[in-house]
Amino acid sequence: MPAASERLRGVSDALMRDLEALVAAEQEKRNVKPDDPRLVELAAEVDEIARRVLGLTQAQAEIAEDVHEQAAEGGPDAPRNTIEQTIRPIGAILAEWRAAERDAANAPPGSAAAEAAREEADRLRDEYRRAYEARRRA
Repeated sequence: MPAASERLRGVSDALMRDLEALVAAEQEKRNVKPDDPRLVELAAEVDEIARRVLGLTQAQAEIAEDVHEQAAEGGPDAPRNTIEQTIRPIGAILAEWRAAERDAANAPPGSAAAEAAREEADRLRDEYRRAYEARRRA
């Protein structure tokens, strides 16, 4: 099982992605005419993402407690980095990058989902490069 700090980073990353997707879907929904069937689809998408966000915030609170306790104890394996400074496993980054590329290819052209997936793929490519370079230096 990954260290608590790595789990916290993973949950935080998922939360950030879902929050961005929630904003994108809500913004798209706000511009849909009332008689357009996409209004109902987008409302359901917003609801689904919001429920995921709630679960992630609950998980994050529990993991944050563990990380804080470990850091306060100050043992040799205690976390010392912020969430942002914690490097995720390179395999996880690569898997997410590939999934984002697939999502971008499968999303309707010009949609909020396509835009979000493309931005996510670009972000993950950059993260992969940074993680690879950090591992090479270590």
